Amino acid sequence: MTYGFTRVLIFQEEASLFLDRVCQVNRAIFPVGSDILAHLFLRWHTDWGGGIFNFIAYLSILLGNYALARKYVSERLAIAVTLAIASLPQLIFQGWIAKNNIFTVSATIFCLLVLDRLFTSPTSANLFLLIIGLLFGVAAKTTFLAIALPLFVLYGIPLIKTYGLRIWVQEIRKNRLFWLASIVPLLVMSQLWLFIHNHRVWGTWSGPRGFVDFHKNQDGLQGGLANLVRFSLEFIDSTPIPPDLVNSIFDVSIFAHIKQAYHQILYPLFGNAGLQAGESFSFVLIPHQAFAGFGILGLLLILPSILISLWTPPKFSKRLAGTLLSFLLIFCLTSTWSQYKMRMLSPLFAASGACVAQCLSRNTRSRRQESSVFLLITGISILNLWYISLYDWDARILTTYNPNRWNLQASDWVRSDWGRDRLYPAERFHGDERLKVLAEFFPEGSRVGFFTEGSTRLHYYLLHLPQVEFQSICMDDPSRRDFPGQRFDTLEEAMLATTRPLNYILCVGEECQTPGDRLQERFHFEGGEEDLWVFEVLSTPSSSSNQEL
Repeated sequence: MTYGFTRVLIFQEEASLFLDRVCQVNRAIFPVGSDILAHLFLRWHTDWGGGIFNFIAYLSILLGNYALARKYVSERLAIAVTLAIASLPQLIFQGWIAKNNIFTVSATIFCLLVLDRLFTSPTSANLFLLIIGLLFGVAAKTTFLAIALPLFVLYGIPLIKTYGLRIWVQEIRKNRLFWLASIVPLLVMSQLWLFIHNHRVWGTWSGPRGFVDFHKNQDGLQGGLANLVRFSLEFIDSTPIPPDLVNSIFDVSIFAHIKQAYHQILYPLFGNAGLQAGESFSFVLIPHQAFAGFGILGLLLILPSILISLWTPPKFSKRLAGTLLSFLLIFCLTSTWSQYKMRMLSPLFAASGACVAQCLSRNTRSRRQESSVFLLITGISILNLWYISLYDWDARILTTYNPNRWNLQASDWVRSDWGRDRLYPAERFHGDERLKVLAEFFPEGSRVGFFTEGSTRLHYYLLHLPQVEFQSICMDDPSRRDFPGQRFDTLEEAMLATTRPLNYILCVGEECQTPGDRLQERFHFEGGEEDLWVFEVLSTPSSSSNQEL
């Protein structure tokens, strides 16, 4: 919640998709294809319904996996496969959190469905749908490129070998007017305009070189292998069985032993190769969208099915297994490891329905076996869905496993009047009613600069103070980002570098810089998860005399 909504609200404030003067460059450089969808609601200064597109993507993933699974198994087993995908903890969180990772999965499923049709029906319409699906995946998140490449190699090249290039040229010529009319929307969807702008403003197509290098694996094959090992260890997940219960069953802390083995055996080999700066490998075993894995079904059902499908026919699931494993290897080789990057691997698990289905078809030779597999997978899936829904650390419906201590009245759903109190999440996060105070304090049309350099929930202010015109303030000059050592000495100097005169300044989430003579502190809210300083910009003597005249 520190990125997506904030970014769209800044788009709205600036009336532009090109944010050249932002302090946090991730709000300017990333593709906008999925983030911009929230504009439908945020333009009316409400986040009600802002996560609906993620839920629609979640449903499309389930339906797409069901359609692919039906190629190999009965309706009952296809439903079991769909429930297994639906209950993946990380996918559940992404289905209701307004982040963009889930759209890489939905785009992958869409492309797989279209590719399946293209092998039997090589038409211009299907080719167009495939291109749209690929471009939307890139427009949602550039990590989709790690899927698009193996998709082209393992599906595209065989498709070209099957039909040749001539048939595609003929199809495009036959529908030339349609393709000519599609050029503009395809270019918009491609994000080429943004990548060109990034290169012109920030130095590379994907952003400032320092920012890119921070997230890029700089240690080559050693870093890629180290990241593969780290992610593979994180795939060990007991959900829906709580880790404490697992430890009590085996009378030993399994996850602590795995972490100890990593540091004693593997860390001397890999060191910090592939690690993102400031990170260290560990297990964070809580049901939360930033740290959740893919559960016991991901470990014991989906991963083995992908590996088995790689070596067994039919061709479609074999190619899918190769695509997903290639995606994993490419991601490990190109990206640094960080705890929160587990969610970026969602396509590996959530697009695997065809692989799981073909493995089940090989191992269920009787109706009795099919019924047993159906009941087992369905039972675990339902437990997963209930566990994640009830014990999500953000929703806080239940906080203990002891039924005698359950208190539904203390849950956020009840306290927020089932979501009708839109200020409740902000007040719980801040620990005060600062938004109500500021809404009464700022006059209509106030020009307010905001300064923040951390991961702050800035969207609360942008969303709930509609009478204010906001502008970003940076302690360095964004137009001179090639010289990161040159920073302003005071907040007043940074303010003077903005394009519009300001009435107030918010310092959000961190110790504020030296204010300067023209800034007078009006409020200081502390406590909760985020501090806030509010400064009023004092008039200069010359401006005061002009007002008197």
